Amino acid sequence: MVDIKFDINDAIDCNNWFARSPQPIFVLKVDGSSLRLHRINRSACELLKCTEDNYQSLSPVGIGLFKSETEILQYIDSEIGPEGVTYATQIVPLIEPAISSEITLFKMHAPDGQTYLTAFQQNSGNLTKILSALRHSEFRFLMMAENITDGIMIYENGKLMFANSASTKITGFTKEQLKSASPLSLICDYERERMGKLMAEQKKVNPNFFSAEVWILNRAGQEKCIKCVFSMTKTQNGETISYNVITDITAQKITEKALLKSQEEFRMLADNSPDIISRYNRNLTYAYVNRAAEEITKVPAAKYIGHNIMDMDFDPNTASFLEEMYLEVFRTGRKLKFEFKMNAEGQQRVFQASMVPEMSKDGTVSTVLNVSRDITQIKNYENELNNEKQRIIENNNNIASNIKLLSVKLIESHAELKDSEFIVALNSIAEWTGISGRLLKLEPSTIDVCAFITEYHTRRQNDAIARNINFNLEIPQTSVKIYTDPRILTKILDNLVNNAFEANDVTSVYLGFGTTDNEEIVFFVKDSGKGVPTDIQEKIFEPFYTVGKEKHTGLGLSIARRCVEQLKGRIWCYSAADEGTQFFFTLPIGVLQPNVRPSNVDTKKWATKKIHVVEDNDANYMLIEAMLKMQGPPIMSRSIDGAQALDFIRNNPDTDLILMDIQLPDMNGYEVTRQIRSFNTDVPIIAQTAYAMYADVVKALEAGCNDFIAKPIKLKKMLSLLEKYLG
Repeated sequence: MVDIKFDINDAIDCNNWFARSPQPIFVLKVDGSSLRLHRINRSACELLKCTEDNYQSLSPVGIGLFKSETEILQYIDSEIGPEGVTYATQIVPLIEPAISSEITLFKMHAPDGQTYLTAFQQNSGNLTKILSALRHSEFRFLMMAENITDGIMIYENGKLMFANSASTKITGFTKEQLKSASPLSLICDYERERMGKLMAEQKKVNPNFFSAEVWILNRAGQEKCIKCVFSMTKTQNGETISYNVITDITAQKITEKALLKSQEEFRMLADNSPDIISRYNRNLTYAYVNRAAEEITKVPAAKYIGHNIMDMDFDPNTASFLEEMYLEVFRTGRKLKFEFKMNAEGQQRVFQASMVPEMSKDGTVSTVLNVSRDITQIKNYENELNNEKQRIIENNNNIASNIKLLSVKLIESHAELKDSEFIVALNSIAEWTGISGRLLKLEPSTIDVCAFITEYHTRRQNDAIARNINFNLEIPQTSVKIYTDPRILTKILDNLVNNAFEANDVTSVYLGFGTTDNEEIVFFVKDSGKGVPTDIQEKIFEPFYTVGKEKHTGLGLSIARRCVEQLKGRIWCYSAADEGTQFFFTLPIGVLQPNVRPSNVDTKKWATKKIHVVEDNDANYMLIEAMLKMQGPPIMSRSIDGAQALDFIRNNPDTDLILMDIQLPDMNGYEVTRQIRSFNTDVPIIAQTAYAMYADVVKALEAGCNDFIAKPIKLKKMLSLLEKYLG
């Protein structure tokens, strides 16, 4: 087996990973011939609907980890291999129905001789959903199959009849290549004997269901670990139908291996990484930096440890920005990924940072791991590619304009060509040339999809009648609204409907849409023609490719795909011989919503807003005043201590926003905020916090502040808060 590579982003200490892992984990201590729950993580507590204080009173059998005490004894006495053992069970939470689950069990021996069993739980509900979907209409199944990350492969008498896109993504093979391969041919050589034994044992227990984890080789020769769930049924005429649901769990296996890695291994990996890697403490000082940080910034590690980033000899704007990002991770517990610029090795470099919260046992963020990669060269390449792309776009636009001009001149000199196939083809080529080289100008708006599709269907009915085609509409009763460009959506529908109308031997065409759980809308166009052979279905979206249609340019589907991709959607085709063709495309609901604060925001709308600044330092107040004067300006007032602030807010309850300094001469900003909240719970209060202590942010929020802004105050952050709380 090829060793699993250990990614530096997963190199977090075991206790931290255990606490924050999204997968429920149970550690059971062997006590003679019995087991007791020794430790469980937060995800396991959420699964069982218990707290970390009362889980030890639960029994492994009572919560469904094992079926009986006899089964427990078997696992204690048996040898469990390094890959563990996997079995199906029903986990029983305290207040909810049982959950169909798969348990992967490992046995571990501590240095003191104590034995532990570690159980990883995973829901096995996907198979049930898939089998249920198969009982419904073909459209619902196809829509579901193409929108899940699990691979689905359906076999009839051992021959592959269907594979979804996720199957090809996981294995790297096309659907045609999968059809010519046996289910076991992808398995790594060293796994086949083990899998053979497992399948033989499973047949004795339940021949119609099998679940296992196995390592396969994808098309690129890379090893992947997948979880396979086989289910087998027989039809009334005796044919065997097998369903194989596969899930790529390679990352999970890598993470499980990371659970066994020590802090020493992390340091070895970090010190040999070309990326800047650092740990930032809760008190906002560095706990660790790797060698790359020293080499790139020319600052020794000793000057980092125990110091705040603002103490470093960095550009103040960069340091302040990074400090604010650290505060955001500590406050929210969310991973952040962003880019920043910093002077390094005598020149300005661009870095991509990934800040990961590391959780303590009480569920709070104890440290933040920051991995920053130098992407200056990548950015330079991107700029060069964008310049080249712009040149290509300009050339394509010139070509498209010349083709359209040629079409106009031909019609002027030969009027009989106006509606000819030649002119139609020429205009199609011009349209495709323009669209393929540039993005269409978006003019999005909110549309009612039911009304839009109904109006479109009515408008195209005459075309269908002229061709002697039944044009049917299938839409849900529930109204759905999306934010998209109706012109581009119409262009997509035109190309797909025209393609259906012109299909060979077509008598009926269906137009409609549905929604998915992923907040996507799925449109479809179906025809009753002869269908598209499976071996060329992946080619039909290519330009100038047409099937069985004479005097066609083969550009309609290519234009449709380009338009769908610009609207952040996906398009695919499903067809079978003599069963017609079905085209599906998705559009996200609201993906094109305008930004919360457009660049041309009307700042004059804040001119009537009343902002009260609690600040004893004249220089700080003058800075805030200068910033706000550019934004309206709003109506400003000031208090220099807590007592003045309390009197002002009591006498001016219509104040729209308070900027509260924490360090005041008579009472601190926490106490002032608490007293304000005793008589005014509505006014937004933003704490002005020094960059030095994360604890200031926590105290401010607990006292009743709505948000915070770090000093020195940045205009961009100030505008963002004004937009958030003043609208």
